Amino acid sequence: MNRRLLAVPALACAVLAMAGCGGKTRGTANPAPSTAESAGETSRSTADTAPKVPSPLNTASITSDACATLNASGRSSLGLGEGSPRSTGNGPSCTFQESADPGNQIDVTTVTANKNGLQDVYDTKANDAYWGETQAYGYPGVYAAAADDRKNGKCGLFVAVTDQLVVNILVQYDNGAGAGDPCSVAMKFGESMIRTLGG
Repeated sequence: MNRRLLAVPALACAVLAMAGCGGKTRGTANPAPSTAESAGETSRSTADTAPKVPSPLNTASITSDACATLNASGRSSLGLGEGSPRSTGNGPSCTFQESADPGNQIDVTTVTANKNGLQDVYDTKANDAYWGETQAYGYPGVYAAAADDRKNGKCGLFVAVTDQLVVNILVQYDNGAGAGDPCSVAMKFGESMIRTLGG
């Protein structure tokens, strides 16, 4: 059976649910606390507060087409093709395949379904199998996914492009150096995306 077809349900879980395929959109803020909880806790812990973006990027192009996250120069630097757009419940998505090996791919989703950007990722980090803060070209991000498949060439990275919008980058590399270090591939994509959107 085709391996790519087998990967689709897992990919849908990782990108669309990212909380374990339970039907709840990953990155959506936790339910509002009860009155009693609100009385006892009036502000969010600093450790649970997402950092602000240094300068909001122009995201008009990527809120309708996630393939616009990389320009031709960025795709060339990563050895990727033009990308195939699709729609998801979380927002526009795009699949970029490596030109030399189409079995290596990067799925990118502009998470327009959530309105709190990276904060929604912080609020649901208890659902992740791994979670770690980082920066992509100076913009705050988080390595996170519902399943830890980093040893199998998969890595998830969220990058904030404005304080209200985050982009999810999911690397799935089966071969080459990227398969051994998929998170470095995700970071290179994130950095290229910031340069693309920053003009």
